[in-house]
Amino acid sequence: MNSVILSPSTLLEYQHNAWQGATDGTPWMQRTLIRLVKVLPLWLMYGVMALAIPFYVLFDVGGRRASYRFFRKRIGYGPLRSALHVFKNMYNMGKVVIDRFAAYAGMRFTMECNNLNVLHDKEGAFLTLSSHVGNYEMAGYMLRTPKPMKVLVYAGETATVMQNRGRLFGNGNITMVPVMPDLSHLFTLNAALSEGEIASLPADRSFGSRKTFRLPFLGADASFPAGPFTLAVQREVPAVAIFGVKTGRKKYRVILEDLPLPQGSTPQEKARSLAVSYVESLERVVREVPDQWYNFFDFWK
Repeated sequence: MNSVILSPSTLLEYQHNAWQGATDGTPWMQRTLIRLVKVLPLWLMYGVMALAIPFYVLFDVGGRRASYRFFRKRIGYGPLRSALHVFKNMYNMGKVVIDRFAAYAGMRFTMECNNLNVLHDKEGAFLTLSSHVGNYEMAGYMLRTPKPMKVLVYAGETATVMQNRGRLFGNGNITMVPVMPDLSHLFTLNAALSEGEIASLPADRSFGSRKTFRLPFLGADASFPAGPFTLAVQREVPAVAIFGVKTGRKKYRVILEDLPLPQGSTPQEKARSLAVSYVESLERVVREVPDQWYNFFDFWK
């Protein structure tokens, strides 16, 4: 195979596009990255990517400020320590992006999970609620679900990403459901629950929806989308919080937590109760691995 050189600036551009969820890089960049991880060790790819981090921190003003405020105000680090962790945070982000493409190229990662029974012991339909901490997508590549799972995903990825995602998810009995402008993805998720399957969707970003819950999270109120929790209450299905955090060069740990049955006299109160339980679970994980919190915007505004 002919060698390909991917410069730090190109990796920087790819990394920025990828995690912002806009284009996930150009098709050429994606194909190049897949070819590279087939012939180069992962540690070397991480090292090349690390050369781009100072430029990324310098030019991504919004992300840098949001990350700094997170460590300074929410985690409670001092000014210098917060600044250092901005670099570590963005470096970790770059590593999980590279891991995705390493998985596309056929690289094997290992998964640790001590309570898979949370998924396997449930009868009937249920929801799994993910977040932007760690790399839930990598967890999905390694999990084998006990019944079909429909996973809500961003629809604007390139064909390269979608094809590889679909292939790896398919190995674990998982099917992608792209978010569509006509809201047809909602019908697909509802149908999956009606058929006793698993539906999975993120529960920590509102994406501009006006239907949100303002809940205490890491010492201040933040907005969380009401939709996932309302869906669980309306369909009367249990919900599981799921997180995938990176623990080593080729290692991930999947965290599964049953969320308590929601309390309240109205559907809205029950949905809010479920959201509170999810946010408490999310906060425990974020406090454990703050450098893997990848919400690079003013989450608490």
